[in-house]
Amino acid sequence: MTNLFSQSISSEANTKQIPDNNLHSEKQFEQAIAEREVASLSASSTQSIPLKTTAYQLPQPSMRIRYRVHWFRIGFSIFLLLSMILSLVGCSLNAATINWKKAVDVVSTPVLEQVIRDNIELNTKAAAENILVWDVGVKDGNFRLFNFNTPEVCGALGCLYAGYWFKSNQPITQVFLSYLNPNLPPGKQLFAVGETRNQPLPCIKVLQTEKQQLRQLNYCFNGNRYQVADSQLLATINKSIK
Repeated sequence: MTNLFSQSISSEANTKQIPDNNLHSEKQFEQAIAEREVASLSASSTQSIPLKTTAYQLPQPSMRIRYRVHWFRIGFSIFLLLSMILSLVGCSLNAATINWKKAVDVVSTPVLEQVIRDNIELNTKAAAENILVWDVGVKDGNFRLFNFNTPEVCGALGCLYAGYWFKSNQPITQVFLSYLNPNLPPGKQLFAVGETRNQPLPCIKVLQTEKQQLRQLNYCFNGNRYQVADSQLLATINKSIK
């Protein structure tokens, strides 16, 4: 009886050890699987990092491309600088005041007396002292615009202005004659030199008032005389004309 009892106890102990061994082997198997998964994830992450970094890296341009880009920037900067200088010079020329001079200091007395006789019926000696002239140099001589500068030649249409073409060793030729209103807003000039339009004499830009606006008239030479070629309305007059 004693032997039978001892054998039964030993058999129970063996049966208890078998499940423990199975549990231990299952845990080792699960731990091995987990370690493999962690190892695979770490390997995949380390392999993906270079792909991400290389995806945003572009090849550097060659020295030839860098050289061309450098000189392009320099040329573009010079172009902008020259454009600004030319625009400033053009604005300053357009805004310059007409340089009126006394006619007796520019033309001879016989020529001035002829200009007076051609246009007004006044005493030539008295009128000569008041006349002003605007001298414009042209390719073949000079264009000279005379301002008689006296209220006696002014009326409802304005004041009389006469322009002559002075050629070397030739008689003077009247090419411009018009009544114009000299009363303009402050800072505005009556005359300015325009484009040539393939003629020996340049166009003359004339500024006039029209109700509450300014109109620019372009008088251009047609081969014989000046005539209005075109006109355009400019800014509205805000200040009263004195």
